[in-house]
Amino acid sequence: MGKVGITRVDEKGRILLPKDIRRKLKIKKGEEFLVTEIDNETIILKRFNVKQMLQELIAKAKKVDIDKLEKETEEEGNRVAKEKYKISD
Repeated sequence: MGKVGITRVDEKGRILLPKDIRRKLKIKKGEEFLVTEIDNETIILKRFNVKQMLQELIAKAKKVDIDKLEKETEEEGNRVAKEKYKISD
């Protein structure tokens, strides 16, 4: 198990992560976190880097063969239409 620390919620609703944990995880000022409620007593913080996520999405999108995708979409649309309207070849 990792480091454990105790903290409080301040008057503005902020929670300060203990210094040892910030150092160990190399958390920098301004980083974003996704907060997920597990139950009434537990939350999870997950580092959330929007810039990195968008860069990864762009890189993946560049690899998509648009012509192939268009052809596959048309074929699937035709298959569904034939099935729905009972059209034979």
